[in-house]
Amino acid sequence: MIQVNLRKQIYFALLSLRGQPLGACYNRFVREAQQGIPADTTRQALTRLLAHCRQSVPYYAEVMRDLGDSFYDDPEEYLQQMPVLSRDTLRSRFADLKSSDLPRRRWRVDGTSGSTGEAAQFIQDREFDTQAIALTLLYSRLVGRDVGESEIYLWGSMPDILHGSEGWRARLRNLLTNSTLLNTFRMDSGQMRRYIALLNDRRPKLIISYADAVYELAKLAEREGLAVAPQAAIMTSAGTLYPFMRETIERVFQCKVYNRYGSREMGNIACERPGFEGLWVAPWANYVEIVDGEGRRVPDGEEGEILVTSLINRAMPLVRYRIGDRGVLAPTKDHSRTGEQVLQAVLGRTSDVLRTADGALVNATYFMYLLFHRTWVARFQVVQRDLSSIVFRIVSVGPNHPQAELDEITALTKRVMGDGCRVSFEFVDEITPTASGKYRYIICEVSG
Repeated sequence: MIQVNLRKQIYFALLSLRGQPLGACYNRFVREAQQGIPADTTRQALTRLLAHCRQSVPYYAEVMRDLGDSFYDDPEEYLQQMPVLSRDTLRSRFADLKSSDLPRRRWRVDGTSGSTGEAAQFIQDREFDTQAIALTLLYSRLVGRDVGESEIYLWGSMPDILHGSEGWRARLRNLLTNSTLLNTFRMDSGQMRRYIALLNDRRPKLIISYADAVYELAKLAEREGLAVAPQAAIMTSAGTLYPFMRETIERVFQCKVYNRYGSREMGNIACERPGFEGLWVAPWANYVEIVDGEGRRVPDGEEGEILVTSLINRAMPLVRYRIGDRGVLAPTKDHSRTGEQVLQAVLGRTSDVLRTADGALVNATYFMYLLFHRTWVARFQVVQRDLSSIVFRIVSVGPNHPQAELDEITALTKRVMGDGCRVSFEFVDEITPTASGKYRYIICEVSG
C-alpha cells in the first residue's frame, strides 16, 4: 500500500516533470488559506486581468476603448461599466474573445451545454487548468481530505467520466490520488445497493457527488432499511442542494454535507467549509457579482443573477459571464475575512424559476417541498409548458396515487401560480438525466 504522503509527492512530481507545477500552486493556496490571504488578492488579480484584456483580447479592447484606464484605481467599479457576457456573445464573438498570445500558450477547447442545453465552446490554457485543479484540491482539504487520502466520486458527467477513467495516465492518476469513480449517469436499484456496500467497506475520507445522486442513494437506503456506515464527509456539486436533500443525506450517512459551486467554464467557484457560513469564494480564481435583469449590481443580501469573472483564464477571458444561476452575496460585515466574497446562497438555475401569468417569479424550492416528503413519490420533475400550465411528472413507488394528495398538490400549486393555472400529472416509469448527467427537478419552458 502506497503511503498517503508518498502518493502526493509522486503525483505532484510527475506533473511537474510535464510542465504543470500543481504542487507549488496547491501548497501556496494551502499556506495562504492557513496563514492569511492578502486582502487585495482579488483586486490585484482583477486589475491584471483587465490590463491583459485591453492589451491582448480584441473583443475587450473594443469594449474598453472608451472606458479609459480607471481599472488601475478601482477595478470593481470599472467592471460594472462592462457588458454582461452571454453564451450568445461567446458564440458570435468567439474569435475576438481569444487572446492574441494564444500561439505561445498550451491550450484546449472545451464546451458546455449547461442545464438548459444552450451549448457554448470556450478555450482554457494550462495555467488555468493548474490553478483550477489546485483550488479543487484545496476545497477538499478544507473539509477533511488531503491529496492521497481515499476519496470516492459519485459522478454523472459522461465527458468527465471518459476523460477521467480511460488510459494508463488516468489509472495512474487515480492510483496516486487514491480516487475511485463510480458512474451515476444511470443508476438502478441494484447498482445503488452495490455503491452503498462499497461506501460501507471503503469509508473514504471524502465522498464527492452530484447532489441528486447521493440524495437518491440516501432515499433508497431509508426506503429499503439498508445499513449505512457513518461516513467522514460528503461534498455535493453539479446541481442545487436543497435543504431537504441535505437533511436526508446527513441523516442517512451520519456526516456533514458541504456544498460546492462551480461550472465547466469557471472551474470551482465557491465551497462551504467548517466553521464558515455560506460558500466561500476562493479569492485567487473568480470574482462574483449579483445583478438584476439589466446587469446592474443589487445590494449584498439581495437575490439576483450570478455573474462570474474568471481571474485565471488568460487564453479566453470570461468577464462578467452570465453563468445561468441565481444567488445572494453575503454582506461584507457578515464575514471576517476582509476582501473575500461569500455566497450566502445559490438558489438554482435561472431557468428553474417559474413564472406566473401576472409576472411574478416562483422559486423551485416551493415545489420541492410540495413533493419530497410524499412516500409514494420515488422521483419527480415539474415542467412549466406555458404561463398557465404546470405538469408534474412522477415516478411512483407503487401503483397507487392518493387522490387526496394529488388534490392538495393541485390546490397548493394554484395558490402560487394563480387560480387559472392548469395542473396535470404524468405518471412515468423513468425520468432520465440531461446529456451532462445532471437531473433537473424543475424545467421552465417559458422565456423570460
